Amino acid sequence: MKRFEFLEHTADVIVKGYGDSLAEAFEATAEGMFAVITDLSKIERQREISLEVESIDREGLLVAFLSKLIYIHEVEQFIMKDCTVTFENENKLKAVIRGATFNEQKHEYGMNVKAVSYHMLNITEGSNNHPYCVQVLLDV
Repeated sequence: MKRFEFLEHTADVIVKGYGDSLAEAFEATAEGMFAVITDLSKIERQREISLEVESIDREGLLVAFLSKLIYIHEVEQFIMKDCTVTFENENKLKAVIRGATFNEQKHEYGMNVKAVSYHMLNITEGSNNHPYCVQVLLDV
């Protein structure tokens, strides 16, 4: 099963992440977001960062999670290769992200992801042959 894909949009980027669980779909969506930023195949797992986010619902958790990743990328120049997401409850998740510091000699810079939008955000269960599917619009 493919982990993520990009959908057509006039000005921004839509990422759809898939998984056998909601946590896997969140992980796939985060990987898709970083695939917009750089080539994932060139990122080594040199560092791990643990984080947690809270929100009132799972849509808010997704936006808070991806927004935290954008913040870490912007402040620490960290580029994520992969991650592990664990839901503590319906309002809180913990994640461990793995990757490296961006290096102009090694990594190509794709698009700059400025924000995650609630517009077109969708979380579905059991559709299109995927147990979980998460769709998010990235402002680039």
